[in-house]
Amino acid sequence: MNRFLAGYRLGLFLVGFMFASAALICFSAGSGKPGLSVSQPPGSSLLEGRPIGPFSLTRETRTTVSSDDLKSSVWLTAFTFTRCPSSCPRISTTLKGLQDQLAGSTVKIVSISVDPKHDTPEILKTYGTKFGADPARWWFLTGSDSEIYSLIQKSFLLSVAPTTLEQQKQGAEEVAHSDRIALVDKDLKLVRFYDSNSPEELKQLVAEARKRDQSGWIKTLPKLNATLNATSFIFLMTGWFLIRNGRMRAHAFMMLTCLAISGAFLSSYLTYHYFVGTVRFPGTGFVRSLYLSILLSHTVLAVALVPLIVLSITRAIRKDFVRHKAIAQVTFPIWVYISITGVVIYLMLYQMNHQAITVPTVTGFISVR
Repeated sequence: MNRFLAGYRLGLFLVGFMFASAALICFSAGSGKPGLSVSQPPGSSLLEGRPIGPFSLTRETRTTVSSDDLKSSVWLTAFTFTRCPSSCPRISTTLKGLQDQLAGSTVKIVSISVDPKHDTPEILKTYGTKFGADPARWWFLTGSDSEIYSLIQKSFLLSVAPTTLEQQKQGAEEVAHSDRIALVDKDLKLVRFYDSNSPEELKQLVAEARKRDQSGWIKTLPKLNATLNATSFIFLMTGWFLIRNGRMRAHAFMMLTCLAISGAFLSSYLTYHYFVGTVRFPGTGFVRSLYLSILLSHTVLAVALVPLIVLSITRAIRKDFVRHKAIAQVTFPIWVYISITGVVIYLMLYQMNHQAITVPTVTGFISVR
């Protein structure tokens, strides 16, 4: 076994050293510490995929908006009212920031008034102008108390209620309501809630909204990328088996095909992230550190692989097979690692169930004080 691995020791050492170094960096940075989940209403993990609607409300433009008007859109919504002295201006300022960050997408923002008797379309229009709302992308909805309260309580399963004069004297707002921002997918399916106070969660919200807003063909690219990595691994192992058996022409064909597959992967990968941007890993604790360790080592070794491949091919073309073999035995373990971890990264990022720890918290509801 030692004789078999002798020629590959340097490549294997580089793979092991890079992963160990990445793990040391990622775990010591603190991302490996167990973390609480994103703060959401208790039981929010059960809400994913929950249908929203049907509903019919009135926009600030006095036009009627029904759930069907949002059925083909990705949209995020928050519950505010114009007379709100503290939480709502903060939430609306946050929504303005999200509007800017989601520029170029078709994601809509929907502010639903929890004080519909006061918040007429005219008042909402003025309020929207104050916060720089783009009418094509940011809608303000009002209606009857019963319609709005029913939507919030039955579809979003959030609390909303007028407060008493006694509660208001103690500092409560006129309407107690959630300060969460909900993301709703196409076909009116709830994705999850995000903490409007958390910059990290808001970054996740933008990334998730952009990802779900993409055209169908873009959504298929991560799976295609994983398939290309898996195919690359198969060709690498086949090429290795062929050269071990002295079949040089077949080996050369397999390795050149593998190189073409890797080139196709790079093109697909860059295309996907051009449209989607950075996709953040949603998990926490140990699994997040493990993911980041794999990703960091994968990325660094992928960059290092390029000159190694160029050098290997150059020596093969020049028929300098002794030196070609020496560099190929370093290149091969690194290439295999990159192909395998490319698939692992896809599975962890897109297929793993990242159900976080749910911790009941009163911050999910602007409590009466």
